[in-house]
Amino acid sequence: MGAVIAGVYPGSIADKLGLAPGDEILTVDGVAPTDLIQLQWAWAAEEVRLETRTQAGLVTRHTIRKAYDENPGIHFASPVFDGIRICANACLFCFVDQMPRGCRESLYIKDDDYRLSFLQGSYVTLTNLTEADFRRIDEEKLSPLYVSVHATDPAVRSRLLGRKEDRLMETLHRLGGMGTTCHCQIVLCPGYNDGAVLYKTIEDLGALDGVLSVSVVPVGLTRHRAGLAPLRQVSREEAVGLLAWIEGAQAGYLETKGTRFVWPSDELYLIADREIPEEASYEDYPQWENGVGLVRDFLAEADAYPLPEALAEESRLYLGGGIAAMQALAPLLDRLRAVKGLRLELLPIENVFFGPSVNVSGLLTGKCIVQGLKDRSLPTGATIYLPGIMLRDGEDSFLDGMTVPEVSGILGIRLVFLPQNGYDALDRLVKDMTSGHADAY
Repeated sequence: MGAVIAGVYPGSIADKLGLAPGDEILTVDGVAPTDLIQLQWAWAAEEVRLETRTQAGLVTRHTIRKAYDENPGIHFASPVFDGIRICANACLFCFVDQMPRGCRESLYIKDDDYRLSFLQGSYVTLTNLTEADFRRIDEEKLSPLYVSVHATDPAVRSRLLGRKEDRLMETLHRLGGMGTTCHCQIVLCPGYNDGAVLYKTIEDLGALDGVLSVSVVPVGLTRHRAGLAPLRQVSREEAVGLLAWIEGAQAGYLETKGTRFVWPSDELYLIADREIPEEASYEDYPQWENGVGLVRDFLAEADAYPLPEALAEESRLYLGGGIAAMQALAPLLDRLRAVKGLRLELLPIENVFFGPSVNVSGLLTGKCIVQGLKDRSLPTGATIYLPGIMLRDGEDSFLDGMTVPEVSGILGIRLVFLPQNGYDALDRLVKDMTSGHADAY
């Protein structure tokens, strides 16, 4: 709670004021900001009165004269200062409800905060908007928002969200009238919102001027579903049929709207055992954060990196990751195999924490790595390269709380985490291989 400073950039206004991590901004021009949006609006003036409090409790008032667009140079512990607005729904497919005990505390927060939707691209249901929220969205032009739709049929959506009633279309019409645009997602739950319900949902959204794009994502199910609603995964046959329908719909929307408008997530292509489409088909990646085009974007970045034809010294490269990653990155792995003198060894890791149906790298835990690598007969001190998405930014702990040093110590190996940019990931690998940091054989 509060506008707590997490970091200060050297040479910035905040640095010159002597502000430090742990200090708190109390007011800007006499008003206590509730979130980063309000603070940025107030900060845009050329003269700002700032009231701050140090960790020791010392309150100081500053008068700052600056250019209207000059950044304060502060990184906050949270972008909302009055607490995250918690979801009041009871979604049948909620991933938080499928989380086992013992993970990071932040992973159990069910946020449904339109401010985080605007600031960070978090998907929200819009079921908790008040009249004051609508006014603020309109006045501050908070657009675009990211909306969890799932179904436009009120009865179906109410069932999925565990609500008595639903007014989604009314809300979307109202937002559109304000000029607020939305990117929408549909979490596909077979037997609930697939088939005719899905097609009608996309048709309804396509008729709204304020909806910019729609993604279709298969429901994610863990092994921890005791007492929860019966759900099943999307089958290969269903994924094949759905992709064919969506690709047909894309062609129609491209002609009528000038955009493909609706996109299936990368996971649907993997379930259907289909190649990921070419980069141009994702346009400007409007649903990138929702797992739509992530694989193609990574491969395109990696393709721009010129791999050497051969290594001066022979080297062994251990690459680990989720089973889905090994499948999706096949074109890149073939490029690595073509480098003379490089022996590539893949280490697909099953998710023993959430269950084998969860096969993406970002949800692998320390326990998964230990269980997945302990019987691989890896040489003591071997270097294993893993996707950096396994770790939270700036931290060395996995989702289950195990740390990198802890996992390395148990296995007797060295873990190196690669950047999420394909070009940068290959650059790191090549530099290690050519400098002798990768394992010789």
